[in-house]
Amino acid sequence: MNRTGGILPYVQSQKQPDNTLNVSWSWYNQAQGTVAWTFVNGTSSVKSFLLLRNSYYFGNAFWPVYLNNRSFNVSFAAVPVPLVDNGIASNSAPIAVISFPGKEEIVAFVFTLSAGQSWSILEGGFSTASPPTGYSLLEVSFIATSQQCITYDEKQVSDWDAQTGTTLQGYTPNPSTFDTAIFSCKGTFIALFKDIIKAGKCP
Repeated sequence: MNRTGGILPYVQSQKQPDNTLNVSWSWYNQAQGTVAWTFVNGTSSVKSFLLLRNSYYFGNAFWPVYLNNRSFNVSFAAVPVPLVDNGIASNSAPIAVISFPGKEEIVAFVFTLSAGQSWSILEGGFSTASPPTGYSLLEVSFIATSQQCITYDEKQVSDWDAQTGTTLQGYTPNPSTFDTAIFSCKGTFIALFKDIIKAGKCP
């Protein structure tokens, strides 16, 4: 499975009725395999959600690399706050712990938009032969903010290096304790790597 992390006239969109959460994508730089995701909160209230595409949740792969390298501007969310639009080339989203039925958990990007807000983010790793597929938004509910001891699967760091040709590192020490928002999701549990998430402070 190609695990991906933007601008040509070709546009793919997923049309949905008003009063819903909407998602669409377009090529930002097709030659480099970068797409632009655009989210629209068509409801009358603040909403938090995950992006599912290409059979996994955006941010669940490579998040230790994002967290450890300042150029990605990624951190753990403490509470759900509507995202600020700094321009698509500079926009980033926070990560958080997502709890699924059965108490299975992952780390992934959480997007929070105010009523009527539109917001976009870039993602790389695609190609004309392998564009975004099976994409949808899954609403999540904020539970609490708490300390979590998280051990990440180091294979995602080596996979990142293999895919990008870089030698970036994941955060250290591994495991580490994080103060993070916990969200619940009623969708299907999908985890690409064997991260271990335990409530409380690491020993």
